[in-house]
Amino acid sequence: MSNSTIATTIRPHHTNAPQGTEKSYTLIVRVVDRPGSVDRVVGVLRRRRSLLQSLTLLPDQQSGVFRITAQVQDAEVVIEHLIEQLRKIIDVTDVYDSATRPSLTRELVLVQVASNGETARSAVAAGQQAGATVVATTAEAVTFELVGSAAQVEQLITALQPYSILEIARSGGVVLSGNVVGK
Repeated sequence: MSNSTIATTIRPHHTNAPQGTEKSYTLIVRVVDRPGSVDRVVGVLRRRRSLLQSLTLLPDQQSGVFRITAQVQDAEVVIEHLIEQLRKIIDVTDVYDSATRPSLTRELVLVQVASNGETARSAVAAGQQAGATVVATTAEAVTFELVGSAAQVEQLITALQPYSILEIARSGGVVLSGNVVGK
């Protein structure tokens, strides 16, 4: 075996993707609200063994339809195959990668940091400078809320690291596609 051999991600019964070729994809799946329909979609995601980063399930604007937003990390060839597998599910009405259409992605994050009299003011200033809003305060903690892009969420978390983060809750991305223009 030569030194120029490309390392691969080993996944039994699946395409071996060369390491470093993975990237993050956001898949939108619309599924009719019938018993077991969401389970079938999640089952395909599990069986394909894509690295699931987040999964959001919400009622769609169309009555009787759910919208599943799945953020997965994998190689492009594997994602294309995954989309084809999802399209084969009877109750699925639409599947697409959000990168293939104009779209706007936002995420909600709640971050709770430890605070005492000395650090509370500077923690609030750091959070607000990163675009967050204070939603709760106690003698022991300050809780921030931010709705923004993944980069904005990461920026807030980085800004609050010096203040002893107690807990982080992130929603994962929610995508609106169509005629959207976002910042």
